[in-house]
Parts: sequence; structure tokens; C-alpha cells
Amino acid sequence: MYAKKIKQKKLSWGAIALVAPFPSHDVVSLAGSVLGGERYFDKEEIADIHAELLMEGTAKRSKKEIQEFLDSIGASLGFSSGGERLHFSAKVRPQHLGALIELIAECLSMPTFPEPELAVLKMREAANLELEAENTNAQASIALARFLFKHDHPNYADTTNESKAALKSITGKRLREEHAKMIDGRSLIISLAGDITAAKGFALVEKHFKTLPKHKVIFKSFAKAAVSPAKSASVTIVNKASIDYVLGLATGALNTAPDYPALVLGIQILGNRGGFTGRLMKTVREEEGLTYGIYALLSGFKSNVDGYLYVWATFAPQLFEKGKASIKRQLDLLLTHGVSEDEVKKHAMLYDAKSKVQLSNSGAYARAAHDVIVDGKKLSYLDEFPKKILKLKAKDVQAALKKYLLVKNMSEAAAGTFENS
Repeated sequence: MYAKKIKQKKLSWGAIALVAPFPSHDVVSLAGSVLGGERYFDKEEIADIHAELLMEGTAKRSKKEIQEFLDSIGASLGFSSGGERLHFSAKVRPQHLGALIELIAECLSMPTFPEPELAVLKMREAANLELEAENTNAQASIALARFLFKHDHPNYADTTNESKAALKSITGKRLREEHAKMIDGRSLIISLAGDITAAKGFALVEKHFKTLPKHKVIFKSFAKAAVSPAKSASVTIVNKASIDYVLGLATGALNTAPDYPALVLGIQILGNRGGFTGRLMKTVREEEGLTYGIYALLSGFKSNVDGYLYVWATFAPQLFEKGKASIKRQLDLLLTHGVSEDEVKKHAMLYDAKSKVQLSNSGAYARAAHDVIVDGKKLSYLDEFPKKILKLKAKDVQAALKKYLLVKNMSEAAAGTFENS
């Protein structure tokens, strides 16, 4: 249903363009990326600053001129860093699409990384890191990721102090040198959705991106994470009204694993993210009143990167120990008694409905098409994965949960103000 509406073309220099006419009135959304990101720079802080600086000035335009140009055409544009790609996203009226694409190519091919703007960004990010040091969710999540993955794994996390050190090391000279070696137009994947024809979209991408530099980007290899013995950490942050708690383990699995759909649905049944239909919300929060919020999640999965599963909850300090015990009790009940066919059917339908809603605007549509190709899959995956979810039976989900949800191996991390501290 979705894939058939998207036209795909491999361009003359190797990039991939996707265009999907979409019923959005007088708007075109863009989602694109080239190789780069955190794995290229080896530090999230450096990759983030690099991405933010791309709109702070080019060889042709100053920061002010870029901002005034975007305002003049009513467009939005932003760059961000991902695990192994440098992303950009934008929205613009169709008549200005060519001019916006030209600006994106300019930002990618001739950024100047001006020192004054870098200094401002570093000050701003230093303040953000001070806040991160006090953020209970961030500190618990960092501790868990460091338990589950080794330093060279894409899902490993730096401590806040390590991020501060990386931030201090950034110079404009280094960014210019690294950028000059990084941009590879052949790795470009760009997706357009909205008031646009495939022919026009392909022509504009071909015209403005074909001159991008071409450099071979190679990432360091890494080994899949192995299931390890359970570990525990408590990070004391004074004067906090709540404790953030995460409990999880590495799966060693990719999102191409045959039982990945069953795992997705099983984790949704356990703790439906963003909703009140998961078991953990119904029991630990609604029946027992122990938590403000609790969900089960999957994270870090790609076709070439193994991910992890975890439970997140936030507790008042006086309810923390009871809350932890309740979570583990619910996990044991799930694995012992299993899931029902009614649960599987209900959550499969919820998943399918949410998938459709998420693709109900041009920006989300463009991003979804882009992400599928980045992940090495065919566009048909957009339609096929929800169908796989809808076909699942209780035995499939239970088998995946028993395989991956190894409670005795789950590590835990908490951050906040503890009663006994």
C-alpha cells in the first residue's frame, strides 16, 4: 500500500533518491543523509556539534544569510547526527524546492565551521551536559548501556564527563579536516514526499547533488554483544524527587532476525510505549500505584547492529524497592504463564493502527522511506512488517520472549536520591 506510491531511482553517481507524491497541500518534505555520524567521529558530542555547525556558514553564505534565505522562502532545514549517518530534514513549498536542495548541497560541500559560532555552540552544549549530569533518566540509561556493550559497539554510551572532555577537544580546524575527508555523495539517500512528481524530484536531486565530494567512509568493525551476567549500579543525584530505573539486557540479535517481529510485539504487550495498554502499566502503576510511568522498549536495532531490550520506570524514593520487586514479579509471570491469543491479536491491531497513523503526514512518510533504504531493506518492508505482526500467534511471541527476555541476566541501573543515602 505504501511502497507502491514511492518511486526509487539510483542516480548517475550512485546515490539513491525516493519520491512519493503525497496529499499535502503545497508542501514538500525532505529526509536525507550521507555516511558519517557518531561512528565516524567516535564521539557523540563531536558528531552533534559537527552537524549543528553546518548551517552556521558556508563559503558562499554567512549564518545570517542562510537564516534570512530560509525565512524568505518559508522553509525549514536542520541537520542532525545519527549512529552512522549525517541527517538532514526540511520542508518547503514546491516552487522553492530547487533552491532549498541547492542550499543543502552547499552546506554539505562547503561549510566553514566558523570559530565564533563554534564557541557559542560549545558553551551551549556545556550547559546541556551540566543538565545531563543532573538528569536521572540520562544517567541511569548511560550506566545501563555501559553494562551491556563494549566501548567499540555503536550502542555503548560515554559518561557525561567523557562527553565534556570530547566537547573541549573540538576545534574548527579539526572539524574542517574531518569533514573534508567524510562527505561521500555516493552514500546520499534522499527522500521527498508531498506536492511533487517523481520526474521533477529526481531531476532536482540530480542537478544539485551530483557535484558532492566523493570520499570512501570506513567504520571500525565491532562484535555483537553477548549476554553477560547481571550487573547493578546506583547513581546518587541529590535533591531529586524521583528515581529513574532501567532494567535490560543485550539480545545479540539484528532487526533482520526471523523472530524480531515476535519480539517487537512481545515487548509491546509487556510495556506498550507511550500508552496504557501494556501489562506493566496496568499492574505496577494502575493496580499497585507504585510508579509514575513504566514502559518496556527495544532500542539500538538495525540490520547491521544488534540491539537491546529494557524496562524503564520512575519511582518515588520510598517506593523504589517495592517497584523493582513488582517489575521482576511481572516479568516472571509473563514468562511462566505466557501471553494469550486475545492479547496478541489486540496488540497486533494496535501496532498496525499506530503504523498507519505515523505515516499520515508527508514528513513522516519521507522519513520512513529514507530509513528503510538506509537500513538495507526494500521499500516493500513498509507494508510487509506490519503484516508479519498481524500474522503472529501467541506461541510465536512467547517463544521470542523466552529466548530473549532472560531475567536472571538483566542488568539494572538507577539514578536519583535514595532513601538510604
